Amino acid sequence: MMTTLQIVLAIVGVVLIGAIVVYNLIQERRFRKEADRMFAQRQDDIMLGESVRATGEEAGFKARFTMDDGEAERPEVRQAVAEAESEPTIPDFMREAAEPSRDEASFDLRAPSPEPLPEPAAEEEPPVSPEPPARAPVPPRAEPPAAIPPAFAEDEHDEAAQGPRGNGLDAETEYIARLRFATPCAANFGPLLATLRRVGKPVRAFGKRLDGVWEPLTSHPRASYDQAEIGLQLADRNGAVSHDQLDAFCRALYGFSAEEGGAVSCPDKQDALQAAKALDMLCMEVDVLIGLNVISSDARPFTSEAIHKQAEEAKLMLQADGTYQARDAFGHVLFTLANQEEHPFPADGRGLTVHGVTLLFDVPRVADGLAVFDRMTRFGFDLAWRLEGRLVDDSGRAVTEENLNRDRSRLASFYGRMEARGIPAGGERALRLFV
Repeated sequence: MMTTLQIVLAIVGVVLIGAIVVYNLIQERRFRKEADRMFAQRQDDIMLGESVRATGEEAGFKARFTMDDGEAERPEVRQAVAEAESEPTIPDFMREAAEPSRDEASFDLRAPSPEPLPEPAAEEEPPVSPEPPARAPVPPRAEPPAAIPPAFAEDEHDEAAQGPRGNGLDAETEYIARLRFATPCAANFGPLLATLRRVGKPVRAFGKRLDGVWEPLTSHPRASYDQAEIGLQLADRNGAVSHDQLDAFCRALYGFSAEEGGAVSCPDKQDALQAAKALDMLCMEVDVLIGLNVISSDARPFTSEAIHKQAEEAKLMLQADGTYQARDAFGHVLFTLANQEEHPFPADGRGLTVHGVTLLFDVPRVADGLAVFDRMTRFGFDLAWRLEGRLVDDSGRAVTEENLNRDRSRLASFYGRMEARGIPAGGERALRLFV
């Protein structure tokens, strides 16, 4: 059971709660009356500097709000209700914005003309359509500041991404880096070139003289250069260039430029690696060496004198390495005749006996290869007949016209692929790639 103290405390608590509720109601009523009195008065608009009434919607809302409290008889409330019931009131600043200006109304083709048109003159001129309002002038585009000195500014189209250029470098088969100097430079490029050649791929380097002429870089240049370009070959018969080789190539150039006061621009390495792989795949497909052998029969060897005579008649020249070579008018090797054994042919063509000779035809390095292939096979048949030997392939099978026709079709396919890739057989690109 509750004690007397507990009952007294409970009553006191109820009384305090009731007092708080009553106090809050009284305060809320007093603040509400004050708010109604403030909103019912005219106030100056601080933006326009003039007196603005509340809109009809606001007045109606205030009237309803005060009438709910039993104060609908207040004068300001009756005035607000009367204004709300008459017609919606648009504030002055809104009324000014809603009314079009005279200039704007003159361009409204649907609006009737406020005044009658004047009488036309003696010579009536055709009416002129009103010109549209002139647009605001567009400010001229500001040119960006030249943050890079002219000696280092890149061209609009990067020359390293283009094809063959004046210096002979080829972006299709070489990774070309550009080196520009702050002032014309006549440095010793020998140590740099030696470092670049140790990368493991062929390197070509050219400097641009002040007169615009490109010339190969040497250890002791005879002129000053304002820029240089160095090309690292993307692929050769040893495979495609690697990421490590590209890194070593660029690091060597960065170090040299830091010493000589220049700036290096290297193309994207990932793009170069992809191009190198595609180029290497083509090289592997067409890198073919065709060999035909003329071997002696009945264990009777050939004499070097007989071979020398037949080679001279076919216009093959004996070289310093002891092989005979057929060359074109430009000195390019077409095919080679070599001893199957280790001994080279003697310089005078005498005193040597051999059991077989080999004709070699380097497919990608020979221009007009089908005609050269036909010439080599005819010489092989003729040599075998004159030496009383046999013409066989690398597997020891006798060479027939059927086999030669099949090999000829394969050659035509190889040359077609090379032409499609822009690397014609025997051309400058092919001679650099197939070394």
